[in-house]
Amino acid sequence: MQIHRWAPLLAAAFAFGQEPAPFPSERPNPWKPAWELTLRGDQLTNPVEVSDSFRRASVQLRLRWTWELDRIRFEGGTRSALGSDANRFNAPRWDQQPSNATQLDVARVAGAWVSPIAFGTLSLGFQENGLLTSQALWDRDLRFLGAGGALGLRQADGPVQEAGFRAVVGRVRNILGGEVDLAAAQFVLKLDTGPFSWSTHLDRWQLSWNAAGVRLRALPTQRGDLRQRMSMEAVGASGTWHAVLPLEARWFRSRNPESLETSEEVQVLAGSRERLYWPQLAFTWQRLSSTGTLYPVNGDEWWFYRRARGPRFDVSMPFPGHWVATLVYLRQQADGDAYQITRTMLVLVKRF
Repeated sequence: MQIHRWAPLLAAAFAFGQEPAPFPSERPNPWKPAWELTLRGDQLTNPVEVSDSFRRASVQLRLRWTWELDRIRFEGGTRSALGSDANRFNAPRWDQQPSNATQLDVARVAGAWVSPIAFGTLSLGFQENGLLTSQALWDRDLRFLGAGGALGLRQADGPVQEAGFRAVVGRVRNILGGEVDLAAAQFVLKLDTGPFSWSTHLDRWQLSWNAAGVRLRALPTQRGDLRQRMSMEAVGASGTWHAVLPLEARWFRSRNPESLETSEEVQVLAGSRERLYWPQLAFTWQRLSSTGTLYPVNGDEWWFYRRARGPRFDVSMPFPGHWVATLVYLRQQADGDAYQITRTMLVLVKRF
């Protein structure tokens, strides 16, 4: 079986969540690097704790090298970042990645098997998370050392694009330490009916870590001198209307079976990031409870990582040369507080 027959499926199976795949699915020349450049300006305003307010500018460069041999793909990459705040405020500002650093971004070997009715993938090494999820549960910039894979059914000429299981297990790298370990499994169903496409997933997540600091704090029901363990049940769904002006709706919900607390994220998008000079508008509403989300590993763009809620507005515009400019404005209010924190970001990305 030729590589071009399964490469798109491999890329789809490991694409992160409901986000566009950050790296190309086309077969590159052996060891030819691909790159992604991100320029960002970030301003956060806290009207009460003025010391928490900040402005910063940053640049990030991701490099990747891919070598394909029959059904096996070897992938390596680095992440280099430079920020105006250096690394002094990474921990108090809840960053999941260092502002100034060059570090390994991916180092994995992946294989795939595909037939007209079934498929299987396996990835070993330092890698991205291949499960469908949202920033309420997982930060897409985080990497883990371990294994990920998928197994399922599909229809080559039918509506079923994927009906199967995905799983990941490994140790997560973050700047707070804590020896964070992740294990998760997910049932995925994807359908494409022509003008409409749909997806849904049911998940079970488990996270364990050593209590240290605030974000890696001890759970209310567990002793702080013991290793913390949190389980999460999650469900998500999305639907897209592939019209001249594409419309998409996404919903995600997680639940802690021990505390019964829940967290939720809803998103509506109009437009596309693929059509030149056509803007994409996005509205996201997020609600995070105290224990209803995997707060040690959830997204860091929302400032509050637990016990908060608020809206986010994104306006994106694609330009020639695979450039995308995005203006982001969000407001968050912590539970029990009357004031709101606002955050504005201008992000310019040169995609692969």
